[in-house]
Amino acid sequence: MEEDYDVVIVGAGISGLSAARYLLAKDSNLNILLLEAADRVGGRTFTVPLKTETGTDSWDLGAHWVGRCQTHIMKLLEEFDIKTHPQYLTGRKFLQVGKDNSVKSYMSDIPTLSLLALLDLDRAMKRIESLAKEVDQNDPLSCKRGKEFDGMTMETYINQTMWMAESKEVMEVALRGVLGVELCEISFLYFLTYVSAAGGLKNLVEATPYMAQEYTVQGGCYQISLRMAEELGDSRIKLREPVTLITQSQDTAVVTTESGKTYKCKKVVLAIPPSQIAKINFNPRLPPVKRELHKRMPVANYAKVVITYKKTFWREDGSSGEVVTNGGPSTESDCTSGPLCLVFDDTSASGNPGLVAFIAGYQLVEWRQLNDASRKSSVLKCLAQFFGEQVHDYIDYAEKDWEAEPYVGGAPVCVAGPGAMKYYTVGLREPFNCIHFAGTETATIWTGYMSGAVQAGHRAAIEILLDLRPQTVSGQDLIDNNKPFKLPNT
Repeated sequence: MEEDYDVVIVGAGISGLSAARYLLAKDSNLNILLLEAADRVGGRTFTVPLKTETGTDSWDLGAHWVGRCQTHIMKLLEEFDIKTHPQYLTGRKFLQVGKDNSVKSYMSDIPTLSLLALLDLDRAMKRIESLAKEVDQNDPLSCKRGKEFDGMTMETYINQTMWMAESKEVMEVALRGVLGVELCEISFLYFLTYVSAAGGLKNLVEATPYMAQEYTVQGGCYQISLRMAEELGDSRIKLREPVTLITQSQDTAVVTTESGKTYKCKKVVLAIPPSQIAKINFNPRLPPVKRELHKRMPVANYAKVVITYKKTFWREDGSSGEVVTNGGPSTESDCTSGPLCLVFDDTSASGNPGLVAFIAGYQLVEWRQLNDASRKSSVLKCLAQFFGEQVHDYIDYAEKDWEAEPYVGGAPVCVAGPGAMKYYTVGLREPFNCIHFAGTETATIWTGYMSGAVQAGHRAAIEILLDLRPQTVSGQDLIDNNKPFKLPNT
């Protein structure tokens, strides 16, 4: 039997849940349903209990950090009274780049490179920041060199504008950790758009005050989705309901799931990654521009490892726990380098010691072929280069490769390859009849992050309200949702 709703939201991650919450805040009488393909809410957030010396504690294997620059997610945390914990930064940091895989340490925010390499890196970052300021989130291709930049990869731009192999490798390793892709896979214009949405390149890569890695969430990020789901109530959320078909008429849509159930509604929100939208059938079909974009925005390769210990031995040795690495020498004949790209101190707010490490891009593609025991051994050997043999004396160890999530397929974000940006604005956000598009990929502020997921959910909700309940939306609502963050006293 077909059920009738005002709005059906596909995807119960942070973006879909935020859209539902916003709609109901404006009109509690709206009949809303969320359909989630997986057996849980939360999307790309995932928190697990791990053993500690005194019991268990919570760690994130999905989305991880927040910062005061990310106003949408910070406001949500405040509303639910969820506390944050500063990222630990005190002590030596490690950098491993170059053909010799040498490990260097440094105490400031400036990596240990030659003077020429530092000048090269600084010049490149400033140039990227300057170019990103010219990008209009609502029409990236319209910037002065938009078509040119969309026709080249990030790797091409770096090779054309940077001089030193060492500084190029630092950029490559850092961005592999941020985006989960290689520089040769991403449109340079898309990268500028991504930087623009974050308010600058430093905001993306640093853990200092007001940057993206400023805080961890006490108790884990997954509770954000759980709290929103609890507020919405079980009757509004159906799990294990993958959507297979969306049929539209003039002013209604029918959403069909894998189980054969159908849901009739006035509006649909697709709050799932573009790569997952491409798996749904549509009648009528999505416009060609959207289909083309979905082909050109694959999801990145990302895995996280969290390891718990009896003590923070790296702090005792004067280290912050932060590492930027090319992986170092490989311990496996089938892999060209070690597995890791980034490492951070992940000691919980309760003081339970932990490290978090990332495997991304081509490294993850290579290391997926190994069995669990071999991959774990290699991760620990890689960590030992920086922190010594104590890394092997762990309490608990957890790894999550996001490719294994059937209705996510990867993390942290879908990225646009060369030539995709001509389809970007219309293909990504513009509604199609009754269908509206959310998800962090569609955000104009903090694309790819939890904060972007919230902003995108609110934007889709506002679009729907302007059609169904226009009296509930004010000009200030539009301003507030699109207001970029500014540092204090700027």
